[in-house]
Amino acid sequence: MACTGIDIGSAFDCENPIVAAVNQRLILINQNDYNEAVVTYDGTLTSLIANIVLAAGGKQGYAFEGIRATLQPQSAFIPGVSSSGYDHQLDFVVFDISQEQKDNLQKMGLGKMVAIVENANAVGNANSVFEVFGKDVGLELITNVRINGDQDTSGGFAIQLKTSDNQGKEPKLPTSWWDTDYLTTKAKVDTLLIPTV
Repeated sequence: MACTGIDIGSAFDCENPIVAAVNQRLILINQNDYNEAVVTYDGTLTSLIANIVLAAGGKQGYAFEGIRATLQPQSAFIPGVSSSGYDHQLDFVVFDISQEQKDNLQKMGLGKMVAIVENANAVGNANSVFEVFGKDVGLELITNVRINGDQDTSGGFAIQLKTSDNQGKEPKLPTSWWDTDYLTTKAKVDTLLIPTV
């Protein structure tokens, strides 16, 4: 495949438009665990993830739930001198201020994450209802701020995970995860939250 040049156009779907919203559940996986997972791709569209199976021994994803629009994923093209890439970024709020969660967030600052996000409108988003952020380079903790009396966060932790500014960019946009239909794919995504035996 040539490195330059597009090969499809785009039409606006009046009946099932995309929706500027995401499901307020973020699933995070330690990048080391993702790197050890078995990731399979679609037989026809080889850049489309068909399944992610984490290794046995308790490897799993962890769900962080938000409300309204506290989860804000985004990606941006970053041109470079000799190569270009993408920043993947997730802004979200952790509404748990227990000591256990503080310890957990401190550990987050020492590693890298891979994230799964569910976009709103399962029909209008076609095979991009679920997207995987940070699968090649990983997401680093950039911001962890808690303002006890802040009304926007209800006094929770305002977290930002992002592609590193000095360790290379993601080579591609967030990768879609899809197999057959919404319910099939969601069931596979949900298995990440159950430790394998």
